Order: sequence, then structure tokens, then C-alpha cells
Amino acid sequence: MKKDMVKIFISRIPGLSTKEKNLVLKQFPLLTDLVKLTNGDLEYILNRKFGNKIFNSKLILDEAEKIFNSLSGSQIEIISYSNKKYPPQLREIFDPPFLLYKKGGELKHEMPVIAVVGTRKASQIALRSAYNLGVEIADYKIYLVSGLALGIDQAAHKGVVGRNGNAIAVLGNGIDYFYPKENARLGQEIIDLGGVILSEYPPGTPPFKYNFPERNRIISGLCNSLVVIEAPHKSGALISAEFALDQGRDVYVHRCSINSRKGAGCRRLLFEGADIIESLGDFISFREAV
Repeated sequence: MKKDMVKIFISRIPGLSTKEKNLVLKQFPLLTDLVKLTNGDLEYILNRKFGNKIFNSKLILDEAEKIFNSLSGSQIEIISYSNKKYPPQLREIFDPPFLLYKKGGELKHEMPVIAVVGTRKASQIALRSAYNLGVEIADYKIYLVSGLALGIDQAAHKGVVGRNGNAIAVLGNGIDYFYPKENARLGQEIIDLGGVILSEYPPGTPPFKYNFPERNRIISGLCNSLVVIEAPHKSGALISAEFALDQGRDVYVHRCSINSRKGAGCRRLLFEGADIIESLGDFISFREAV
């Protein structure tokens, strides 16, 4: 448990990349040494100026203790970058999370993962398509990862849960509650079925708007392939797709999005070379053809 406290402390140091946090952890594995660090120490260790970020060990220690104490009896597990439970595909991305907070079952690294993302204000045909794709993913014993938002995320997760499948939900807020609250029951069903809820944000973190683009890099980083179902020009789903492309993942557009008035972003992805699928069978055919 003391190791968890050290990792929480390092995770709350502002302005550091995950690579830099791992360097600090390697050199200072004891909390008694960490709390003595100063701005100058960090600048020396990292070989760069620390900028406007002020390192206040007392404030960070208070925050870390508050987070640590909130985990007691909560069934929330901490998975650090160096932990063998950390998803290996997530390690590959640019600046992966230093810490993941997890609730639910174990992540089975050998299982393929498909991400399904799209607009919160989806059409009925898009919602049905997302649900049906979730059902197929469950039947094929594949993980589905999404953001547990309203709309496409919700429908895809419901499809998986309805078939007792494997789901991963990545939150843009603290892992101690579900946002939006309408999906609290769905989130609990994912846990009850042995699925996984993940967040890089500690308990108590509000769903700040800027959290969600950061969250999207985790959704895409966890998957092997990503499917977009309805996405307007300005859509978080497109951010996920851009992350996926940068991370070397395959990106697909669901056929129902092509003529949808809410599918302008999907049509842009098609123009940029994304393939079209309508079912998991199409997806598997593409994979076998490569």
C-alpha cells in the first residue's frame, strides 16, 4: 500500500510526462525522499526548466493522502505503468497514463479489443447499429471499449451487456461515480459481468470538459481497431479516430453513417481512407484480407 501512496504522489506532480514520472519513481521509490524534493531538484533530475509549474510537496502530499484514503474499502485498484496488469497496447501510445484507476474484473491482455464511438445525439438507426454491433462483439468474445457517454457509447455497451459480453468503459471523471448519471446502472452491470471501468482521474475528479479529449486517447489506445458510428464535424468521436490513426490502429466507419445528416465527420474519415463496415463479419473479412 505504501507503494501506491508513492505512485499517487508522483501522479499529482504537475507538468510531468509519464516518462518523466517513471524517472522520478525509479530514482525516488520512497515517500520520505519524495516529500523533500524541490523545484530545483526536479529541474536537475529532468534536465529541463520546470516552467511555471510550482512543485509544492506539502500540497501534493495532502492531495495524495486524500486520494489514498478514499480508496480504502472502495474496491478501486491502482494500476501503474510499470505494473504487469497495465494494458500492453496502451504502453505503446504517446504519453500513456502513468496511473489507471480500475473497478471490476481483470483485463485479459490476450483478448482483442474493438472501440465503438460516435455522437451523443444519435439517430435511431445509428443507435440500433451500435447496439447490434455490441451484440456481435459479445458473441465473438471480444472486448468492446467505449466512453459510457449517452448515445452511441451507451447503445454499444448495452448490446454487450445484453449478451453478457466483455466491456471496458473509460471515464472522463473520477472512478468513484458514473457520468452521466443516467448510465450508472449500465456501468454497474458492466462491473457485475466482470467488465472493467477505467479512469486516469482519481476519485472526486469532476467531469471537466477538457478531460474527455484526454480520455479519448485511452479508448483508442486500448483497442486494436476503432469503429465510428455517426459523428458530426465537431465530435469527440473524431478526436478518438485521430488518436487511433496516430497510434497505428485501424479506423472504420459504419455504413449507417454515410448518408446521415449527423455523419459529416464520418464522410471525412471515408475521404481520408477509412473502410466501411456494417457488421462484425465485414470487419473480420477486412482483417483476413490484410
